[in-house]
Amino acid sequence: MDRAQLRREHFWFLVVFSALLIFVFAVYLPDRFYWQATQGGHAEETENTMEGAAMEDMGHGEYAYHEEKDIFVGFSVDFTAAPTPILSGSPAELNFFVNEKPRGDPIDASLLQVEHEKRMHVIGVRSDLNEFFHIHPNPTSTPGVFTVRGAFSKPGVYKIWSETKKDGVIHAIGHQEFSVLGEGAVSEKIVSFGRSVISGEYQVSLELDEPVIKGREYDLSFDIHARAGKEVGFEDYLGAKMHVVVISDDLREFIHTHPEEEDVHEARGFVSDAYAHGGAPDENTGAADETVDFHVTFPRAGLYRVFAQFRPQGANLPPDEALFAGFWVRVDEKAPQQVSEWWGLFLGSLIAIALLSILVKKFIAVKPISAPKAGA
Repeated sequence: MDRAQLRREHFWFLVVFSALLIFVFAVYLPDRFYWQATQGGHAEETENTMEGAAMEDMGHGEYAYHEEKDIFVGFSVDFTAAPTPILSGSPAELNFFVNEKPRGDPIDASLLQVEHEKRMHVIGVRSDLNEFFHIHPNPTSTPGVFTVRGAFSKPGVYKIWSETKKDGVIHAIGHQEFSVLGEGAVSEKIVSFGRSVISGEYQVSLELDEPVIKGREYDLSFDIHARAGKEVGFEDYLGAKMHVVVISDDLREFIHTHPEEEDVHEARGFVSDAYAHGGAPDENTGAADETVDFHVTFPRAGLYRVFAQFRPQGANLPPDEALFAGFWVRVDEKAPQQVSEWWGLFLGSLIAIALLSILVKKFIAVKPISAPKAGA
């Protein structure tokens, strides 16, 4: 093989090898790293939200979300309050008429299915997401009508959601916002992203992989301790150790979920035999280290508040009472620093290509063949 042919073969070998390096380090690996960074180990993003009449499989049957004002045909719950105006600290009555649109035919309570030990759940918040309650209206002698009585502890603008189950479908219905009048501040919004809060005599901790990106599923893990630091277990409450309600800052998104293979429920703010304060923990109660875990997907970017309701072991709470802890969560549109991370990987790949090219050229370069000495 002459010297010129040998150089041509080494030249094309370098061309092919460099092209392979460019593909691996400049295309495949950066693309792979970028995909992993954007996925973050979570499910693919989805633009689906729970607005409208979207149906989902929630493990306990299908789940349909509606706003009361948008229901013209089919299952509906109409909300009214009396007397009006509603005054903080004064008795009030919340009425819920379960009916079939468009005629408004009443649906008897016997046709509704028991879900988490109740035929109807009502969850409400003040607009600042500081006041929270979860109550259970009872059926009346009037077909289709459920009622609960109590008092709002503070003035402000409130929104409530009702949940009922019929024919295997859980219907969550958002009702029109309403005002409660009275003395005192109507909003006391303070946003804090601490992951440990005090509820009664207990410290509640939330573990959440952050930053949080819309459309991805996240694990929420809750743990409770007495203020002195002693680990505290969970008592079952309405069929579960804890339940979680997630509400967006603009009150447009509502998620009510429970641990896998478990259920739960409770209240505060609108007081009807429900309080947010418990007694001191029983120091003689031995509780193993225990957490309660949830899977939650935040449908849109923005601020959310996560309300966790639970009954600590040894709290000696009445059967219909539970505590709650609130946590603020910021949800981003997309993962931060995705572009800068990609460019870092890309530039790193270029540098690696240059170094490898130098090494390859050094070790496979053809050494010149010395001319034979005269007389040899």
